[in-house]
Amino acid sequence: QINYSRRINRPNFFQLIPFYDYSDPQNPSVGNAALKPEFTNSFELSYNNIYKKGANFLMSAYFKYSTDLITRFQYKALNGSTPETSDSVVFNTYANANNSITYGLELTNRITLMKIWDMTLNVNLYNSKINGNNLGEGFTSQKLSWFAKMNNTFKIAKGLNIQLSGDYQAKTVLPASSASVSGSNGGGRGGGFGGGFIGTAQGYIFPRYGVDAAIQKTFTWKSGNSLSLTLGMSDIFRTEKYRGYAQSIYFTQTSERRRDPQVLRLNINYRFGKFDVSLFKRSNNNQDQINDTDLMNNGQ
Repeated sequence: QINYSRRINRPNFFQLIPFYDYSDPQNPSVGNAALKPEFTNSFELSYNNIYKKGANFLMSAYFKYSTDLITRFQYKALNGSTPETSDSVVFNTYANANNSITYGLELTNRITLMKIWDMTLNVNLYNSKINGNNLGEGFTSQKLSWFAKMNNTFKIAKGLNIQLSGDYQAKTVLPASSASVSGSNGGGRGGGFGGGFIGTAQGYIFPRYGVDAAIQKTFTWKSGNSLSLTLGMSDIFRTEKYRGYAQSIYFTQTSERRRDPQVLRLNINYRFGKFDVSLFKRSNNNQDQINDTDLMNNGQ
């Protein structure tokens, strides 16, 4: 499969808000109301091999070019926290870098190891370069990195499943959620000043890892109705945190922040009724039959 896409990533509220935050006097922050959205052109070449029943191997080579990349940025200005303060301080904010180039190879394997155990393993090896020369001299960062994720589903009994997943992001200038075409780690976690995985042209992001768990019980009746209860907890070992290294002409800085703490969720999903395929069939038009079947699948 060959795929091309063009996507837009607009700045969020925290990145745009122009008010200063002095809650940490040594690391004041402010948004940038002049931020532009970033556009990304992605090219992907994929090969999928179903090598046995219930198992497949997917290999994808990709190339991404982004313009106006939203990146973390530090600058020096007067400290305006109090009227009598005239000292200068380094502010943390966001800015649009000229562009970024990312290319890599993503491998995904799904297999049934045992009758009760399904496992999906994803590995992403990539190289990212951020060109921020428009922000000043030396605002260019590049690093070879990798990302891995494993998802395990255990079928304990009829209608009872347990899911255990974990992921690891190596040292990088751009997280896999932004670097890869598929966004392997779920699109990142946040992006405000409390943390979040976003690219940086003034340093790098330290390695991180996390483990999530969930248990699901499904009740099904002869009528076709079903009820699913899912209890899940994110970051069960409380390891998910943002650690970054920033280097500027003013000083070097290592920061550690936690934006998304452990969260316990209970989801209730109730489905009722049966989907009547015959409603979408046309007896005298084969093409309509194909289109209607696709519609049915997408609806489910």
